[in-house]
Amino acid sequence: MIQVTWTGAAGLRFETEKEVILIDPYYTRVDIFNTLFKRIAPDPAAIGAALPDPERVAAMVVGHTHSDHALDVPWIAARSACQVVGSRSLETLMALGGLPGRTRVCAGGETLELTDAARVTMIRSAHGRLTLGKGVPFDGEISATGTLPMKASGYRVGTVFAPKLELQGKCFLHIGSANFDEARLQGQTCDVLCLCVPGWKRREGYPRRLIEMTRPRAVVLFHYDDFSRSHTPGSKTRRMPLIDMPGIIHAIRRCAPAPEVLVPEIGAAMNF
Repeated sequence: MIQVTWTGAAGLRFETEKEVILIDPYYTRVDIFNTLFKRIAPDPAAIGAALPDPERVAAMVVGHTHSDHALDVPWIAARSACQVVGSRSLETLMALGGLPGRTRVCAGGETLELTDAARVTMIRSAHGRLTLGKGVPFDGEISATGTLPMKASGYRVGTVFAPKLELQGKCFLHIGSANFDEARLQGQTCDVLCLCVPGWKRREGYPRRLIEMTRPRAVVLFHYDDFSRSHTPGSKTRRMPLIDMPGIIHAIRRCAPAPEVLVPEIGAAMNF
């Protein structure tokens, strides 16, 4: 059995009896004021409360390097012997954090063995677009001349991936931003499709084409929380405004009535 827990934003924790694998772990939840105007840094208390067992982490996989996906990664890596997988920008961030050479740098298309029971394919993807205009927020690469802590604007997106994690015979596809590269997803199927919700209406064919191509048995809707606010364990997840959760569920049902649709709360475990 694999226990999957949504940890907030695009973060997922995959746990078996032997190991823990993290995708996009982000526990600090920086508030709006500091995100816009201040240099930001990992919050050790928040990370420690959400991740009390960093020594159990076998691997961390990062889909892109915006702060809500990558801010906490160097802090966790410094306290774990885990593998770290991501982009050239992630390697730059890790080096700025005093951990050069720890990242298995991917360009897209690589399949990497993480453990005896797990491997990941780093599928090139695309980031969702802003509400106004067509640009990607904080586009480009993290600068090697930067210093930590740095502003959220310094956490450039880098290369965007849709990691496909294969663990104990089950396949999970992580779409951490509401966009995709259809050509690169051709032939990719999964058991569980994890879909970012905010921005879903701004990408034609989302989620319909993703579901048609990947043919999942279950769809997990996530990254819908207001991650600029702290979260109390066990409490109801505070949602972002204007995301239209009923609308995306209806869109999924209309094109694929068979898959189970899951809308987890932060910290609630799902068993697969």
